[in-house]
Amino acid sequence: MIDNDSNNNEDEGPPLVTEAYVCHEKGAKLVLEEITLPSLTATQVEVDITHCGLCHTDIHMRDNDWGSTDYPIVLGHEGVGIIRKIGSSVKTLKIGDRVGVFWIRDSCQCCDPCLAGRENICEEGYQGLYLGASAGCWGKNPHNEHGGCFSKVVRIEAKFAIKLPESLPSEVASPFVCGGGTLFEPVSDYVKTGTRVAIASIGGLGTAGIKFSKSFGGHVTALSRSEEKREKALGAGADEFVACLGNADAMAELTGKFDLIIDTSPQNSDVASFMGMLKFGGTYCRVGIPPANDMDFTFSYIPLIFTKKKIAGSVVTGTRRMKQMLQLVTDELKDYGSDPKSWNAKVVSFEEVNDVMDDLLKGRNTNNWRYVFTWGSKGKKDSSVSQ
Repeated sequence: MIDNDSNNNEDEGPPLVTEAYVCHEKGAKLVLEEITLPSLTATQVEVDITHCGLCHTDIHMRDNDWGSTDYPIVLGHEGVGIIRKIGSSVKTLKIGDRVGVFWIRDSCQCCDPCLAGRENICEEGYQGLYLGASAGCWGKNPHNEHGGCFSKVVRIEAKFAIKLPESLPSEVASPFVCGGGTLFEPVSDYVKTGTRVAIASIGGLGTAGIKFSKSFGGHVTALSRSEEKREKALGAGADEFVACLGNADAMAELTGKFDLIIDTSPQNSDVASFMGMLKFGGTYCRVGIPPANDMDFTFSYIPLIFTKKKIAGSVVTGTRRMKQMLQLVTDELKDYGSDPKSWNAKVVSFEEVNDVMDDLLKGRNTNNWRYVFTWGSKGKKDSSVSQ
């Protein structure tokens, strides 16, 4: 539970020196160096990170695209690791458990959404894993002193360390811990049997959107800018594929076709074109976040009011749906893919973190939609030590 008076939470482990890839200023290369984690508390667990996926959000935060970054910062929020220490109040996890560490570090745990396991809409604002004061209510305490999963060790509230099903491979689970949850949330909100769903922009998020929508019984159309991703989108389960994004005339040919459009693009979009593609009463849901200097959009009230169409946003997911999603993926692992290559995901060493981030930013990742980092041989220590 978020508590602005940290003295109310008894320390159970001294500060910990470990190693992490740290970004010291806007756009800078990440540097492997020692960091010191705050003391472990009674409600926290200590996790040895083995895998961490790269999310486009990590690049936005490195470059302060949203004006919400505090430096120095340790990025990474698609972590998988093994618990090596637990606080005395932790009853739901044990040493040796394999867990996922995602975007949320803590929340008030008292409001109705939190009590329902929907901490992503905590009424006080959840505490982001590595967010600081510049992120407003999502970075209030403990600021960014803990950092994210580009660290060899993470300390986090036990509630937000999600135990992984045994048969779900770590390299597969890692991208689901954030990217999967980001799409599972709106699909859970809006998709049921027979829903006509469009997933706009087909990368890692878009692929998750296709698969989840199919699991929920939706009829799915993948939307992209070109024919390049047709085969992969249809292979992921899409019923139809249309190369129309960025082409107003081509998008207009789909007028009134969809109940739901989920837009995963990290760039701004022409909302009016998407709204025209919706049936009356349909929903345009945005999950991709554009840069702060291109964040605005406009739409007229009359078509919004008279068609009862909705413009919505969705961000990550809470602990309840995270557990549901991971179990679904495990139960249907044949469909979701037991090999990260089926998601166009590539497993690489953390030593490649800077090259991979630049490749993703510059669009040089044409064969890989997602990356998963693992700890290689580089580093001053093999394990972390207390001080």
